[in-house]
Formats: sequence, C-alpha cells, structure tokens
Amino acid sequence: MRKDLKIRDGKPGGIGWFIWHFGCFIGRVLFNKRLNVQFENWELMKTMNPPFLLVGNHVTNFDPVIISSNQKHHIHWVANDAVFRHPFVRWAMLHTQTIPKTKGMSDLDSVRIIHKKIREGGVVAVYPEGQTSWDGLNQPLIPATPKLIKLLKVPVLAVIIKGGYMTQPRWVWTKNLRRSRIILEAKILFTKEEIKQLSVEELGERLQSGIFHDDFQFQKENPVLLESSKRAESLELFTYLCPKCNTLDALKSEGNSVECQSCHWTFSIDEYGEFPADDNFPFQSLSQWNHWQQDQTVRMVREYRTLLRPEKPLLSNENLTILTGIGLVPLKPLCQGDLQLWQDRLEFVPFKGEPMIFPLGEIEAVSIFKQQKLEFYHEKVLYRFHFATPRDSAYKWLEFLKEITLPISKGKAAAEAD
Repeated sequence: MRKDLKIRDGKPGGIGWFIWHFGCFIGRVLFNKRLNVQFENWELMKTMNPPFLLVGNHVTNFDPVIISSNQKHHIHWVANDAVFRHPFVRWAMLHTQTIPKTKGMSDLDSVRIIHKKIREGGVVAVYPEGQTSWDGLNQPLIPATPKLIKLLKVPVLAVIIKGGYMTQPRWVWTKNLRRSRIILEAKILFTKEEIKQLSVEELGERLQSGIFHDDFQFQKENPVLLESSKRAESLELFTYLCPKCNTLDALKSEGNSVECQSCHWTFSIDEYGEFPADDNFPFQSLSQWNHWQQDQTVRMVREYRTLLRPEKPLLSNENLTILTGIGLVPLKPLCQGDLQLWQDRLEFVPFKGEPMIFPLGEIEAVSIFKQQKLEFYHEKVLYRFHFATPRDSAYKWLEFLKEITLPISKGKAAAEAD
C-alpha cells in the first residue's frame, strides 16, 4: 500500500520532542496508578544503550503507552496504519516518527524505515504477533519478524506484560476496564552475537518462546481481585457459539454473567476472573473454548461448501455501515446495509442501490481493528464495517472468512485426514 506519511531523517525536532515527553508524562499520570503498573528487571530499560529492537507480547491497546511512559528512550513504534487516519493523531505520529504498518500485508516501506532508524542509532519497537490477544495467550508470530531481526543485527530487548489481559481482554470495551495489576518485565532475548550465530528458524523459535505468556495461568499462580462489576460484559464479541446448543450469536452478557438466549445455559465470572470449575462449564480456559468454536466453524464451512445452490448465506448481519478509503487519509462512510457471506463471495446489500460483491479470492488482509471493526483490502482499497450494536461479533466473521477462503482442495484434504 502506498505510504503518504514521510518519516524524516534524524531525531525528532522540537515539536516531536515536546509531544513525546508530554505524552509520556500524561501516560504515567493517567495509567500507572489506575492500572496498578509494576516493574520487574526494569533497570535494563535504563542501562540498555541504543540501537536495539524492542519486542513483547501484545495484550492491550495501551501497551505502547505504559511502556513508553516509564523509560528514558525515544521509541519508534511500528503501529497499525489505521491510527494515522485521525488528523490530529496523524500530526502527532508524524512528529514523533511513529512507523505505519498495514496489518496483515507485506510492507517494504515499513521495513525500510525501521532499518533507517536503527542505522541512525534509535530504538524501534514492534509487536511480533501484529495483534492483541483474544484469549490470554500469544497469537501466531508474523513470519517476517525473525527475518527482520536477522537483517537489523542489533540486540533485542523484550517487555513481557503480565496481567494486562485480565485488566482489558480484547473483547472488553475500554470504558469497562477491570483493575487488577499489570507487571512489565524486561529481559534480553538476543545479543548481536547470538543473532549472527542463529538461523532465521532458530530466531523464530526463541522469539516465540521468549515472549510467551499465559495470563490465565499467571492469575491462578498470582491471584488478585478484579475491581469490576462487569467482568463478563461483551464476552460475546469473542465467544460467538454456545457450547451447549451450538447456536450462533445466542450468548448475551450482562454484568458478571452470560446466558444463552436459545437454551438458557448460564455461567458467571468470579471476582478473580475465573470461569466455573464444574460440569456446567465445559472448558478450562477461554483458549479451549476458542479451539472448540474454531473446530465447529470448520465443520459448518465444510457442510456449507457441499451445497450445490445454497439458498441462504452462511453468515449474515443486518444494518452495518461500510466505510472506505485509500492510503492514510480518514475513512469515509459509504452507505448502510446488510453483510452476507456466501460460498464464493462477501456481499454487501445496501438499503439503496446495487449490491457490492467482493469475491473471496480477491480479498486481502482480513483483520479486526480494535474490538469490533471488520476490515479488509479489495483492489488496494480498504473497506471497514461498523456493526449495528456493540454485541455483534466481528471475530466470528474473521474466523469464518479465514476458513472459507482456504483452497477447496485443502479443505477436502483436511476432511479426508479426519
């Protein structure tokens, strides 16, 4: 994708210096006490001399803020280009030399800027997962990250965030933060000598294990109360399938409890963020629930693929707003309508006008922005969908799209393997 944001050479100017330091001060004031931020081995952040690469597990939207606010270096964060579309944020990012990256797509422009900032003696920060966690475990690594480490040939420092998921799971809206504690642990992952000696594959393996963190297990071993009366609120943004009756979009959360509107199965999340440890709740963790619903998604997609002329879409949601744009300019609302997923296409049926057809083979970089904005590229244009209610699951659409866009032959091979 074309970048129309130019990152200047050298260090940030006076405006950038002011924005950075003022922002870090505000970050400490707003977040350190509110989120009960604590530190482990943090002297590394003070004694480590640039240039180096900063990595870590990505858990919440405020990860970069609390890390940047509590150390002395100016950090060139690699950020989703979506945040650049707000004019004021774009202006601030330009002056602080934040590096734009298109989520889910190869981006040579970003790599070039990263390499330039490292050569200038700076600190660059990148999240190898490329997205925040949905279930408290790490997401798959972006395959290009180990190659980037090999290319840069500078030490790699990691900041592991512990307790962040319990404070703000990705399915929780920001206004419903569940205060507990967040620990920032710093550690050296690779020295320059180790990077020279290790292969790209070995770097990838060590990177994956080096930033791994299970927040549910950490909470069990280091329990702390969650200060919230809405511990289950909006869980259906993530858990889109009822494990008792297999009904889509039937779960409804309120306060600390969730109930299926179809079979009336119910459960609650306790004051430590724990799910019920009884036969009524069939999983030991959210990641286990997610694996189960992903398996059910595979089954439903395979069954739908066998239909010769399906009369109904596999998925549908009503009254969405579609926005579109190119580059880093603000997205513009296009129209409202219904979104449908068929065997070979996504179809957006506006309330007025002709349907918009997106062949599945032509869709790129399907992802979710923040909690609930489904987006993808088609013919180099970004399309983003805003759902009608704060309970509609964009994650459901992401999982079904990932499965149905697999080659048919691969799906058949998998079915035969079963």
